[in-house]
Amino acid sequence: MARDIVRTRHALSLHNQLMQELSHFNMHYIADTIGDDEEMFAEIINILLNKKDPLPPRAAWVAEIVCQKYPDLIKPYLNKIVRGLKLYTHPGSRRNSLKILMRTEIPENLQGVLIDTCFEWLLSAEKTVAVKIFAMQIIENHLAFYPELAVELKEVIEDQWEKNSAGFKSRGRKVLKGLEKYL
Repeated sequence: MARDIVRTRHALSLHNQLMQELSHFNMHYIADTIGDDEEMFAEIINILLNKKDPLPPRAAWVAEIVCQKYPDLIKPYLNKIVRGLKLYTHPGSRRNSLKILMRTEIPENLQGVLIDTCFEWLLSAEKTVAVKIFAMQIIENHLAFYPELAVELKEVIEDQWEKNSAGFKSRGRKVLKGLEKYL
C-alpha cells in the first residue's frame, strides 16, 4: 500500500513537472530527478505510452535524456516502444523514441517491425525530417545483420532526395557513404 502511494506521488509529480514549461532546462531537470531510478523511469515510460498529448512527447524527450546516461533502463520497454511507434500522435514522441532506439541494441524479434516502420516513415510525406533522419540511421545500424537492405535503403534515400530538406540530404550523404561497403 505505501509503495503504491509513493508510486502515485511520483506519477503526479512527474505529470505536474512535465506540464510546467516545455524547455530544455525543465526536461533536463526531470531527467536528473529520475536519474537511474527504475520506478520513476517506469512512470515516465507509462506516460509516454498511455497518456494523451501534450504529455507523451515531453515524456519521450525526458526518456531520451535519461537513456543517454542510463541506456539499460530502456531494455524492459523495448517491445512496447517498438510495437507502439505507429500509435504515437505527436512527432516529438516519434523523434525521441527513434533517437533512443537508434542508440540501443534491438532484440532480433523486434528488428523486422522496427525496420519496416522506419522504411514506411522514410517514404511518408507527413513525417518530419528529424523522424526520417533517425529512421534512416536505424536502418543503416542494422545492415550488418541484413546487408540485402542496403540496395532498398539507397533507392529510398535517392527517391526522397528532392522531396526533403538540407538536413535529410546531409544525413543521407553520410548513410549513402556507409552503404558503399554493402553494395
